Amino acid sequence: MAWLSLEFRVSGADVEVLSDALFAVGALSVDVTDADQGSQEERAIYLEPGEDILLSWGRNSVVGLFDRQSYSDQILSALATAVHPLKLPEPVEYRIDDQDWVRLTQQQFEPIQITQRLQISPSWSAVKDGSDVNIILDPGLAFGTGSHPTTQLCLEWLEHHITTGKTVIDYGCGSGILAIAAKKFGAGDVVAVDIDEDAIQSTCYNAKRNKTAVEVISAIENVNIKVDIVVANILPSPLTVLAPLLAQLVKPGGQIVLSGILVDQGSDLMSLYGQWFEMSTYKVMDEWVCLQGNKLGS
Repeated sequence: MAWLSLEFRVSGADVEVLSDALFAVGALSVDVTDADQGSQEERAIYLEPGEDILLSWGRNSVVGLFDRQSYSDQILSALATAVHPLKLPEPVEYRIDDQDWVRLTQQQFEPIQITQRLQISPSWSAVKDGSDVNIILDPGLAFGTGSHPTTQLCLEWLEHHITTGKTVIDYGCGSGILAIAAKKFGAGDVVAVDIDEDAIQSTCYNAKRNKTAVEVISAIENVNIKVDIVVANILPSPLTVLAPLLAQLVKPGGQIVLSGILVDQGSDLMSLYGQWFEMSTYKVMDEWVCLQGNKLGS
Protein backbone atom coordinates (compact mmCIF):
# COMPACT_ATOMS: atom_id res chain seq x y z
CA MET A 1 0.00 0.00 0.00
CA ALA A 2 1.24 3.51 -0.84
CA TRP A 3 1.90 6.40 1.53
CA LEU A 4 -1.05 8.74 2.20
CA SER A 5 -0.59 12.43 1.41
CA LEU A 6 -3.10 15.17 2.30
CA GLU A 7 -2.63 18.63 0.80
CA PHE A 8 -4.38 21.74 2.17
CA ARG A 9 -4.38 25.26 0.71
CA VAL A 10 -4.43 27.82 3.53
CA SER A 11 -3.44 31.40 4.29
CA GLY A 12 -0.21 32.29 6.04
CA ALA A 13 -2.03 32.94 9.31
CA ASP A 14 -3.18 29.28 9.48
CA VAL A 15 0.06 27.51 8.54
CA GLU A 16 1.52 27.03 12.01
CA VAL A 17 -1.75 25.84 13.59
CA LEU A 18 -2.37 23.36 10.77
CA SER A 19 1.24 22.09 10.74
CA ASP A 20 1.21 21.45 14.50
CA ALA A 21 -2.17 19.72 14.22
CA LEU A 22 -0.98 17.44 11.41
CA PHE A 23 1.93 16.26 13.54
CA ALA A 24 -0.42 15.81 16.49
CA VAL A 25 -2.65 13.43 14.51
CA GLY A 26 0.25 11.30 13.29
CA ALA A 27 1.87 12.94 10.26
CA LEU A 28 5.35 11.63 9.54
CA SER A 29 6.32 14.93 7.87
CA VAL A 30 4.77 18.26 6.99
CA ASP A 31 5.84 20.27 3.95
CA VAL A 32 4.96 23.94 3.44
CA THR A 33 5.47 25.56 0.02
CA ASP A 34 4.24 28.59 -1.87
CA ALA A 35 0.91 27.63 -3.44
CA ASP A 36 1.67 30.07 -6.26
CA GLN A 37 5.04 28.50 -7.07
CA GLY A 38 5.73 28.59 -10.80
CA SER A 39 3.09 31.26 -11.49
CA GLN A 40 3.30 35.02 -11.88
CA GLU A 41 2.02 35.36 -8.30
CA GLU A 42 4.98 33.43 -6.86
CA ARG A 43 6.73 35.48 -4.18
CA ALA A 44 10.35 34.87 -3.25
CA ILE A 45 11.34 35.33 0.41
CA TYR A 46 14.89 36.40 1.25
CA LEU A 47 16.03 36.61 4.87
CA GLU A 48 19.19 37.98 6.39
CA PRO A 49 20.87 36.52 9.50
CA GLY A 50 19.14 37.83 12.62
CA GLU A 51 15.81 38.51 10.93
CA ASP A 52 12.65 36.79 12.17
CA ILE A 53 12.03 33.56 10.27
CA LEU A 54 9.02 33.81 7.98
CA LEU A 55 7.43 30.37 7.75
CA SER A 56 4.72 31.06 5.19
CA TRP A 57 3.63 32.86 2.04
CA GLY A 58 0.34 34.57 1.25
CA ARG A 59 -1.17 31.32 -0.08
CA ASN A 60 0.35 28.09 1.11
CA SER A 61 0.31 24.43 0.22
CA VAL A 62 0.58 22.41 3.43
CA VAL A 63 1.13 18.70 2.85
CA GLY A 64 0.99 16.05 5.57
CA LEU A 65 2.48 12.62 4.85
CA PHE A 66 1.10 9.60 6.70
CA ASP A 67 2.05 5.93 6.84
CA ARG A 68 0.57 3.22 4.66
CA GLN A 69 -2.01 2.08 7.19
CA SER A 70 -3.57 5.53 7.64
CA TYR A 71 -7.14 6.34 6.58
CA SER A 72 -8.03 9.87 5.55
CA ASP A 73 -11.49 9.95 7.15
CA GLN A 74 -10.05 9.14 10.58
CA ILE A 75 -7.28 11.70 10.16
CA LEU A 76 -9.62 14.46 9.00
CA SER A 77 -11.97 13.83 11.92
CA ALA A 78 -9.12 14.10 14.43
CA LEU A 79 -7.69 17.08 12.57
CA ALA A 80 -10.99 19.02 12.70
CA THR A 81 -11.00 18.63 16.47
CA ALA A 82 -7.34 19.62 16.77
CA VAL A 83 -7.70 22.89 14.83
CA HIS A 84 -11.15 23.93 16.14
CA PRO A 85 -12.48 26.59 15.64
CA LEU A 86 -10.47 26.87 12.41
CA LYS A 87 -12.42 25.58 9.41
CA LEU A 88 -10.20 23.56 7.10
CA PRO A 89 -10.62 23.50 3.31
CA GLU A 90 -11.22 20.18 1.62
CA PRO A 91 -7.81 18.55 1.11
CA VAL A 92 -6.46 16.92 -2.01
CA GLU A 93 -5.75 13.27 -1.20
CA TYR A 94 -3.32 11.10 -3.08
CA ARG A 95 -1.20 8.03 -2.57
CA ILE A 96 2.57 7.96 -3.10
CA ASP A 97 4.11 4.68 -4.18
CA ASP A 98 7.35 3.61 -2.53
CA GLN A 99 10.35 4.32 -4.73
CA ASP A 100 14.12 4.31 -4.75
CA TRP A 101 14.23 7.72 -3.07
CA VAL A 102 18.03 8.02 -3.24
CA ARG A 103 18.05 7.46 -6.99
CA LEU A 104 15.09 9.81 -7.43
CA THR A 105 16.89 12.56 -5.50
CA GLN A 106 20.09 12.05 -7.46
CA GLN A 107 18.21 12.47 -10.74
CA GLN A 108 17.51 16.08 -9.76
CA PHE A 109 21.22 16.91 -9.95
CA GLU A 110 22.86 16.74 -13.34
CA PRO A 111 26.25 18.06 -14.50
CA ILE A 112 26.18 21.86 -14.80
CA GLN A 113 28.10 23.49 -17.63
CA ILE A 114 29.09 26.82 -16.04
CA THR A 115 31.19 28.01 -18.98
CA GLN A 116 32.65 26.32 -22.04
CA ARG A 117 35.70 25.51 -19.93
CA LEU A 118 34.13 24.63 -16.54
CA GLN A 119 31.73 21.87 -15.51
CA ILE A 120 30.41 20.91 -12.07
CA SER A 121 29.27 17.27 -11.71
CA PRO A 122 27.80 15.16 -8.90
CA SER A 123 29.82 12.01 -8.23
CA TRP A 124 27.10 9.67 -9.53
CA SER A 125 26.79 11.38 -12.91
CA ALA A 126 29.19 10.84 -15.77
CA VAL A 127 31.42 13.81 -16.53
CA LYS A 128 30.73 15.20 -19.99
CA ASP A 129 33.61 15.49 -22.43
CA GLY A 130 34.92 18.82 -23.63
CA SER A 131 35.53 20.73 -20.39
CA ASP A 132 39.07 21.63 -19.37
CA VAL A 133 38.09 21.96 -15.70
CA ASN A 134 35.78 19.45 -14.03
CA ILE A 135 34.81 19.71 -10.36
CA ILE A 136 33.12 16.77 -8.62
CA LEU A 137 30.69 18.08 -6.02
CA ASP A 138 27.72 16.42 -4.34
CA PRO A 139 24.85 18.39 -2.74
CA GLY A 140 25.32 18.52 1.02
CA LEU A 141 24.89 20.63 4.14
CA ALA A 142 27.08 23.49 2.88
CA PHE A 143 25.99 26.03 0.25
CA GLY A 144 27.48 25.85 -3.21
CA THR A 145 26.71 23.23 -5.86
CA GLY A 146 27.12 25.55 -8.84
CA SER A 147 23.41 25.80 -9.56
CA HIS A 148 22.74 29.19 -7.95
CA PRO A 149 23.33 32.36 -10.00
CA THR A 150 25.53 33.91 -7.29
CA THR A 151 27.90 30.93 -7.41
CA GLN A 152 27.94 30.89 -11.21
CA LEU A 153 28.78 34.60 -11.36
CA CYS A 154 31.75 34.11 -9.02
CA LEU A 155 32.96 31.06 -10.94
CA GLU A 156 32.82 32.97 -14.20
CA TRP A 157 34.72 35.90 -12.66
CA LEU A 158 37.43 33.58 -11.34
CA GLU A 159 37.85 31.89 -14.70
CA HIS A 160 38.38 35.21 -16.44
CA HIS A 161 40.63 36.84 -13.83
CA ILE A 162 42.77 34.13 -12.20
CA THR A 163 46.30 34.08 -13.52
CA THR A 164 49.02 31.64 -12.56
CA GLY A 165 50.22 32.09 -9.00
CA LYS A 166 47.56 34.54 -7.82
CA THR A 167 46.75 34.08 -4.12
CA VAL A 168 43.08 33.78 -3.18
CA ILE A 169 40.81 33.77 -0.12
CA ASP A 170 37.31 32.32 -0.45
CA TYR A 171 35.58 33.93 2.55
CA GLY A 172 32.38 32.11 3.48
CA CYS A 173 33.48 29.09 1.49
CA GLY A 174 30.47 26.80 2.05
CA SER A 175 31.15 23.68 0.01
CA GLY A 176 34.53 25.07 -1.09
CA ILE A 177 33.49 25.27 -4.73
CA LEU A 178 35.04 28.70 -5.35
CA ALA A 179 38.31 27.84 -3.62
CA ILE A 180 38.58 24.59 -5.58
CA ALA A 181 37.78 26.35 -8.86
CA ALA A 182 40.38 29.05 -8.16
CA LYS A 183 43.02 26.40 -7.61
CA LYS A 184 42.06 24.53 -10.78
CA PHE A 185 42.21 27.79 -12.76
CA GLY A 186 45.88 28.13 -11.78
CA ALA A 187 45.87 30.13 -8.52
CA GLY A 188 48.81 29.82 -6.14
CA ASP A 189 47.99 29.59 -2.43
CA VAL A 190 44.24 29.34 -1.84
CA VAL A 191 42.64 29.76 1.60
CA ALA A 192 39.01 28.87 2.37
CA VAL A 193 37.37 30.48 5.41
CA ASP A 194 34.01 29.80 7.08
CA ILE A 195 32.44 30.07 10.51
CA ASP A 196 30.28 26.96 10.09
CA GLU A 197 31.81 23.61 11.04
CA ASP A 198 29.78 21.72 8.42
CA ALA A 199 31.15 24.05 5.73
CA ILE A 200 34.72 23.56 6.96
CA GLN A 201 34.37 19.77 6.87
CA SER A 202 32.65 19.91 3.48
CA THR A 203 35.40 22.05 1.97
CA CYS A 204 38.13 19.76 3.31
CA TYR A 205 36.34 16.73 1.86
CA ASN A 206 35.63 18.33 -1.53
CA ALA A 207 39.16 19.70 -1.90
CA LYS A 208 40.61 16.26 -1.22
CA ARG A 209 38.18 14.59 -3.63
CA ASN A 210 39.16 17.05 -6.36
CA LYS A 211 42.88 16.70 -5.60
CA THR A 212 43.34 20.40 -4.89
CA ALA A 213 45.54 21.90 -2.17
CA VAL A 214 43.32 24.31 -0.25
CA GLU A 215 44.06 25.59 3.25
CA VAL A 216 40.86 25.64 5.30
CA ILE A 217 40.55 28.03 8.26
CA SER A 218 37.76 28.70 10.75
CA ALA A 219 36.60 32.33 10.74
CA ILE A 220 36.74 32.14 14.53
CA GLU A 221 40.54 32.17 14.20
CA ASN A 222 42.48 35.34 13.43
CA VAL A 223 42.82 35.40 9.63
CA ASN A 224 45.88 37.59 9.27
CA ILE A 225 47.15 37.28 5.70
CA LYS A 226 46.99 39.39 2.56
CA VAL A 227 46.17 37.99 -0.86
CA ASP A 228 45.67 39.13 -4.45
CA ILE A 229 41.98 38.20 -4.61
CA VAL A 230 39.24 37.90 -1.99
CA VAL A 231 35.93 36.39 -3.12
CA ALA A 232 32.94 36.43 -0.76
CA ASN A 233 29.66 34.91 -1.88
CA ILE A 234 27.57 35.34 1.26
CA LEU A 235 24.80 37.86 2.10
CA PRO A 236 24.57 41.67 2.35
CA SER A 237 24.40 41.77 6.17
CA PRO A 238 27.64 39.82 6.79
CA LEU A 239 29.26 41.58 3.82
CA THR A 240 28.46 44.87 5.55
CA VAL A 241 29.79 43.77 8.94
CA LEU A 242 32.89 42.15 7.44
CA ALA A 243 33.78 45.00 5.08
CA PRO A 244 36.80 46.36 7.04
CA LEU A 245 38.20 42.84 7.53
CA LEU A 246 37.73 41.79 3.91
CA ALA A 247 39.32 45.02 2.72
CA GLN A 248 42.29 44.41 5.02
CA LEU A 249 42.84 40.94 3.53
CA VAL A 250 43.38 42.32 0.01
CA LYS A 251 46.87 43.45 -1.01
CA PRO A 252 47.27 46.95 -2.46
CA GLY A 253 46.32 46.68 -6.11
CA GLY A 254 44.45 43.44 -5.42
CA GLN A 255 40.84 42.63 -6.20
CA ILE A 256 37.65 41.81 -4.30
CA VAL A 257 34.59 39.96 -5.61
CA LEU A 258 31.25 40.18 -3.76
CA SER A 259 28.14 38.14 -4.47
CA GLY A 260 25.02 36.81 -2.75
CA ILE A 261 23.53 40.24 -3.43
CA LEU A 262 20.17 41.16 -4.93
CA VAL A 263 20.31 43.86 -7.60
CA ASP A 264 18.56 46.45 -5.41
CA GLN A 265 21.06 45.82 -2.59
CA GLY A 266 24.14 46.44 -4.72
CA SER A 267 24.39 50.24 -4.50
CA ASP A 268 24.72 50.34 -0.70
CA LEU A 269 27.53 47.78 -0.75
CA MET A 270 29.31 49.55 -3.61
CA SER A 271 29.23 52.76 -1.59
CA LEU A 272 30.51 51.03 1.55
CA TYR A 273 33.35 49.17 -0.15
CA GLY A 274 34.18 52.30 -2.14
CA GLN A 275 36.21 53.44 0.90
CA TRP A 276 38.88 50.88 -0.04
CA PHE A 277 38.16 49.82 -3.62
CA GLU A 278 37.26 51.22 -7.00
CA MET A 279 33.98 49.33 -7.26
CA SER A 280 31.95 48.33 -10.30
CA THR A 281 29.29 45.83 -11.33
CA TYR A 282 30.76 42.71 -12.90
CA LYS A 283 27.57 41.12 -14.12
CA VAL A 284 23.89 40.54 -13.32
CA MET A 285 22.17 37.16 -13.55
CA ASP A 286 18.43 36.93 -12.95
CA GLU A 287 17.88 39.17 -9.88
CA TRP A 288 21.42 38.75 -8.52
CA VAL A 289 24.43 40.98 -8.97
CA CYS A 290 28.17 40.31 -8.65
CA LEU A 291 30.33 43.27 -7.64
CA GLN A 292 34.06 43.66 -8.23
CA GLY A 293 36.63 46.10 -6.93
CA ASN A 294 40.28 47.05 -7.33
CA LYS A 295 42.12 47.98 -4.11
CA LEU A 296 43.02 51.65 -3.90
CA GLY A 297 46.54 52.74 -3.03
CA SER A 298 49.86 51.16 -3.84
